[in-house]
Amino acid sequence: MKRLPTGLFACVVLVAQTTLAQTPTELDETSRFVESLQNPDGGFAGKLGGTSTLGTTSSAIRILKNTGGSIPYVLATIKYAKSCVDAASGGFAQTPGGKPDVGTTASGLMAVAELKIADESMVSAALKYLSENAKTYEEIRIGVAGLEAVSKTSPDFANWKLEILKGRNDDGTFGEGPGKARETGGKAVALLRMGVDLDKKDTILSFLKSAQNADGAWSKSAGGSELESTYRIMRAFFMLKERPDVDKLKDFIGNCRHSDGSYSPQPGVEGNLGGTYFATTVLRWVRILQGEPELVETAGFRSLFNGTDLTGWEGDTTLWSAHRGMLTGVSEGLKHNDFLATNQSYDDFVLKLSFKLGGGEGNSGVQFRSVRVPGHEMSGYQADIGQNYWGCLYDESRRNKVLEPAQPNALKSLRKEDWNQYVIDAKGDDIRLALNGVPSVRYQETDSTISRDGKFGLQMHAGGPMAVKFKDIYVQPIPKPRAGDDLSAGFHLRSLKAGEDHRKYTLYIPTTYNGNKALPVVLFLHGSGERGEDGVKSAQVGLGPAIHNNPKSFHAIAIFPQAKTTWAADSADAKAALAALDEVVEMFDANKNRIVITGLSMGGAGAWSIAAANPGRFAGVAPICGRGKIESAKVLATLPIWAFCGDADSAATVLNTRAMVEALTSGGGKAQLTEYRAVGHNSWDRAYNNPGLVDWMLSQVKK
Repeated sequence: MKRLPTGLFACVVLVAQTTLAQTPTELDETSRFVESLQNPDGGFAGKLGGTSTLGTTSSAIRILKNTGGSIPYVLATIKYAKSCVDAASGGFAQTPGGKPDVGTTASGLMAVAELKIADESMVSAALKYLSENAKTYEEIRIGVAGLEAVSKTSPDFANWKLEILKGRNDDGTFGEGPGKARETGGKAVALLRMGVDLDKKDTILSFLKSAQNADGAWSKSAGGSELESTYRIMRAFFMLKERPDVDKLKDFIGNCRHSDGSYSPQPGVEGNLGGTYFATTVLRWVRILQGEPELVETAGFRSLFNGTDLTGWEGDTTLWSAHRGMLTGVSEGLKHNDFLATNQSYDDFVLKLSFKLGGGEGNSGVQFRSVRVPGHEMSGYQADIGQNYWGCLYDESRRNKVLEPAQPNALKSLRKEDWNQYVIDAKGDDIRLALNGVPSVRYQETDSTISRDGKFGLQMHAGGPMAVKFKDIYVQPIPKPRAGDDLSAGFHLRSLKAGEDHRKYTLYIPTTYNGNKALPVVLFLHGSGERGEDGVKSAQVGLGPAIHNNPKSFHAIAIFPQAKTTWAADSADAKAALAALDEVVEMFDANKNRIVITGLSMGGAGAWSIAAANPGRFAGVAPICGRGKIESAKVLATLPIWAFCGDADSAATVLNTRAMVEALTSGGGKAQLTEYRAVGHNSWDRAYNNPGLVDWMLSQVKK
């Protein structure tokens, strides 16, 4: 999702929703609501201007994971969480210097696990505290949750199990009366967390499903449905990989949502952090249970479907419709294939979408670089769906054959009767398919007569009755640098003689370039996957697509050199990159005092390295998901630096990025860090599509 700046919200209005709840915009609103609650001490409060506590901080951290937000000052949050440890007992207190208790200690373990700061001594001390102090069911329930977060068990599990099993009903359920479902769900979860098999799992699941209220949620008592009990019960469903009526459940949660992005524990009352935690966590579980991604990352992508109607598409509206955020195709049987197609054509792109084939039966597919054939057909490439074609690349109504079968590992990820995801990456002759995040096809087109552009289409195949659904359809158009030395705006492929080498690189000239005003310059370093000698791939990831899809926001010259091996400062590749920079600065009206170096992954490491070796050349550095050398911090402290990473990236990358920023700031440098929650290695789309980063890069001036 594209993140938006943190803001404050004065108006709190209850907003009724459907199962469209948690669109990218709504996720952003919830993230901003939570981000606004961080205090200068690094902790989070339950309400704006309130006092920080470890419990609210732990909840806020996990909400931001559920929504893909960002902790505004993550290093301060880490410091706050550590300060709540009681050194004498090993437990955690709600505030620094406070009295520890079991529930807060469990919350503390969850927080330090999420922040990747749990060490063995901290965990061992907290485990000892929990083992000595957790006695009641509620204490045991939350205690095992904390231990699960740090992958630990307690020597007291056997006694805890006996305490939980007290009063169990003959059918495996727990409790009685209106609170029976809540108690059954909570105790089932506690047992599962301790590794106990539920011997009457089917009975428990059947009871929990029957206890779901008509409004889609569950209740603690006769007082009506609410999210806290729903959360406990849904955790049991999640751990048992089962689901109730999720459409009704999502509707209930939608009715708890407020216009400021918060959620209330039940409809009709004020939103708060607790309700927001319950709602966003349950919705995350629902997505996973249905085979959907935990989050759909949309930064840098355009939506091809507005969620409500067929605007932007054309096809037979007796077969295709928009319903509850999905494009749906339904037929009682077709004599010929039928397609719903986009009005617009695309050449190089990355497309991603989710799809579900009704009952896993029938045949469908996703057309790309395709054209309409008179009648009902489309001709072109197809990412196939169904029967024996899952994950394959097919050539529809042209060569009429499978161009490349699916890789076996990709097929292992398939969920025939649930949601699956395709990512289609088409750049020039290179076409790649990924099924549920697993590479499925890599195909190189060798026929020069085959079109490299065309429309997208969704297929219903000829045959018997079938239904197919598509949603979360997003495209990232990719720039195609063209050879030429003209000064027109756009991406240009150029050649440079660097030493004994002839190097190709891409140059971007902004729409505002006129030769009369010296513009800022951004030197971009790609990752390891774009290494080569074509000079094109370097501009087709990260900064290049961000500029291509929003050129009006980028008023600078951008240079995209290409490495053969590495961006280490002493390498031939780094020297060639600096040579390209020198050439552009001399040939074009560029401001030598406003040059920023940035890069992603291998290029992020290169940005650290090259800037440290040449600090006088740059006005700022923006490394993304790349590791630096701590010993270089003294030199780099003279430069403004903004570092980025996703906290779901490798621990080595996350911890190194934090360490670099801490070393820089402790040495008097001007450095800031942005960590994106629940984002893995690809944090570059989020970073380069952040208007704040673009503004920052273009505003730096060498001192």
